[in-house]
Amino acid sequence: MMSGWYLEKISIEGFRGVNNEGAPLVLKFKSDAVNSIFAPNGVGKSSIYDALLYAITGKIPKLDLLPANEQGQGYYLNKFHSGNTGTIELSLCSVLNGNRAEIKVERASNGQRTVTAQNGVDGDAVLKEVDREFVLLDGETFREFINAQPKERGRSFASLLGLRKYSLIRQALTKFSNTVSFGNHFDLRVKTAKFSQYQTSARDASSGRARAYRELVGEDFDPALDEKVHVEKAYSALNGIELLKPACEGKGFEEVSTETCFELTKAAEGGEERTRYEALLRSCAALTEAIKKVPSSGSLTSLVELAIQRDAALSDTQGEVFRELYLSSQKILTDESWKDKTTCPTCERTGSESVLDHVSEKIASYSKVVELSGQVMKLGAESGFSQISDLEKLTAESVEENGSWSTNYREWISAGTINEVQAKAFAEYADEVKSRAAGKLKEQEEEKDVLEKGLPPKLTDVMQKIQAAKQLQESMSALRDAIQNAAKLEAELNRIQRVKQFLDGARDMFAGAEGAAATRRLNAIEPKMREFFGEVMHSEVVPALQRSGRAEDINISLEQFWNLPNVSARALLSESYRNAFAISVYLAAASLYGGDAKFVVLDDVTSSFDSGHQLHLMNVIKRLFARPAVPDGPQVILLSHDTALEKLFNTYNGEAGWYHQVIQGTARTSVLPQSSSVDKLRDATIDFLNSGNTFDGAPRVRQYLEFKLQHVIHKVNIPVPYDIVFSDDKKMAQNLITAIKNAVDIHQAANRLVLENSQVNGLDTALATIVGNFVSHWGTGQGQAFTAHSLLGVMRAIDAFADCFKYEDPAGSGSRKFYSSLSRR
Repeated sequence: MMSGWYLEKISIEGFRGVNNEGAPLVLKFKSDAVNSIFAPNGVGKSSIYDALLYAITGKIPKLDLLPANEQGQGYYLNKFHSGNTGTIELSLCSVLNGNRAEIKVERASNGQRTVTAQNGVDGDAVLKEVDREFVLLDGETFREFINAQPKERGRSFASLLGLRKYSLIRQALTKFSNTVSFGNHFDLRVKTAKFSQYQTSARDASSGRARAYRELVGEDFDPALDEKVHVEKAYSALNGIELLKPACEGKGFEEVSTETCFELTKAAEGGEERTRYEALLRSCAALTEAIKKVPSSGSLTSLVELAIQRDAALSDTQGEVFRELYLSSQKILTDESWKDKTTCPTCERTGSESVLDHVSEKIASYSKVVELSGQVMKLGAESGFSQISDLEKLTAESVEENGSWSTNYREWISAGTINEVQAKAFAEYADEVKSRAAGKLKEQEEEKDVLEKGLPPKLTDVMQKIQAAKQLQESMSALRDAIQNAAKLEAELNRIQRVKQFLDGARDMFAGAEGAAATRRLNAIEPKMREFFGEVMHSEVVPALQRSGRAEDINISLEQFWNLPNVSARALLSESYRNAFAISVYLAAASLYGGDAKFVVLDDVTSSFDSGHQLHLMNVIKRLFARPAVPDGPQVILLSHDTALEKLFNTYNGEAGWYHQVIQGTARTSVLPQSSSVDKLRDATIDFLNSGNTFDGAPRVRQYLEFKLQHVIHKVNIPVPYDIVFSDDKKMAQNLITAIKNAVDIHQAANRLVLENSQVNGLDTALATIVGNFVSHWGTGQGQAFTAHSLLGVMRAIDAFADCFKYEDPAGSGSRKFYSSLSRR
């Protein structure tokens, strides 16, 4: 059963070019007819389109995309409306049961949008149902379809196929699964490097544990034994020294204070030599351990090679500074607070394409740099580059030198950003520090050996055992911390990897399903698209659409270009052919995959066609696309300022299935439809004049005069010269008056005039007031010089002029109607 909504009426006040303060512009539409609206440029036709666009989607892109200094948001509301509120009311009729949804959309001066509905209707839900790309189509939109890049064309076309949500999900999955973006989001480079660092720390701690255990216990560390066995043996070795029993009693091995043990040793035999020997013992142990952890010559060589490769990769990009700029921009653009992804966060310029996509592509170009940076970070974590500072502190000649020189190098390596010059300088410095440390260790060991010979052997052994116990305690603690931290980080990395695998799988699976669905629908659209195109252009040109496999791209081509097969559409087609191609695609998609919106609004879609092809396009819409000729087709509403189409619309207007309206006015005063607003305009004008407001009243007098003159011409079937259409705007009223007066004179001369003598005399009297007191002055730009009283006289003369073309029917009833022509009732 068919469901959806027709658009029956729209009311607009205070929005865009529609002021109409206190008297909204009301346009009614028929669901069983093609609806056409004609308006000269600058009257408000596009404002009707913008009002529908805002009511349904909540935005007007052409204003939102203006540069920040032009403040596009400030042009949603009419600049001349005193209420500072734009109001749009839509009346939608359900296709299913005929129920109506009366929805009011208001925009305040601060940009707040409010949606209300009557009779329990969920206005937001209904507007969401009819929010489809094909519903509101202007000429610029379908022209962009041809010029767009294949991927952008495919993404925009997904909406026409009814696959918009699926396309957005696919784009999101592609974005989330992008390796570089995914890694940046989870900070994978840092986490991976830190994991390697924990593993290196665990290996170093394990080696230190084995050495200290051997020195304390006197046997090799056996990894196969339970840790408790090693701890018990270590405790027994320390507690077995009679001098140290007070420090060990009642405690576990790791609870024993080695500082207390040293104090007990000092107390047993004091002296400066003992103190110096203890200090040398600690210093030599620290130097020996630190030297073992610093990077090897091979690691330093590898660092320099990686830095050279990274510099080469970076030279193919715009450099590290731009990468940081792109990363910062990506962070801002992905934040929910940054609503418009087409606005650059650095310069606030806007465009039609996503800045986020552009930034993501730029970041992706750094993938080789990112890969090499990760290798630098990993090498640094695994090779002990960060340990240089420990050795640097142990060999520093002053407090100020402790670790200060290598700080920047450690930061560059840990961030993976070190360059060739820095890497070579670091390698030279590392060799220097190692050499200096080796020399210092040699000096201290020689001094220690001399002192050791002068001290009692037993106490010397005890202090070595205490030092080994201290190193064993520290190694065991460091090993546990490293294993715990590595396990925790490994679990996190595994979770992240599972997320990546899921996203990759979901992306591929979804891309396949979305691609297949889009291809099926595209294949369904193509025959109808070709039918529409053939009916518009009537030439031996056959357009074609191709979906690029699983990719999002949609390519356009020509299956046949007269006798040439499979050629480029963009290279060969003229503007008319391109636009015919595009609008045929849109109409075909709308006819097959319309969704819940059963109406289509076409704004200025024919301006690039010559008059002959305009006629063909209207025939396609009328016969092959729209209701009522196509019973399940959409209700069509056409907006145009093309004078040739106005003639066609007027011709169609007498036929069943076509409903035509003409609007006139200005953004400063009001926009009103000719067919139904004469009385409203008259009342509004008289109200202005009665209050003495000639500034707003005088332009409306002119509108009212033109409305009444054209009304008379239409009702009495008075012929009008074609060139009136092209006359100067201020001379339009005079031309219409001349046409009417000439027709009356001709019929009177032929003795065929149906008007009574009193009516002919009344015409002259009314014309004298209208022309002498208003039209001639208005034509010279002096209309504002009138007083409100004189303009009220002109209004009465206009009504009297129109009444001269009416007669009483039936006689004596007081009811008057227009003559059917100047020669008969």
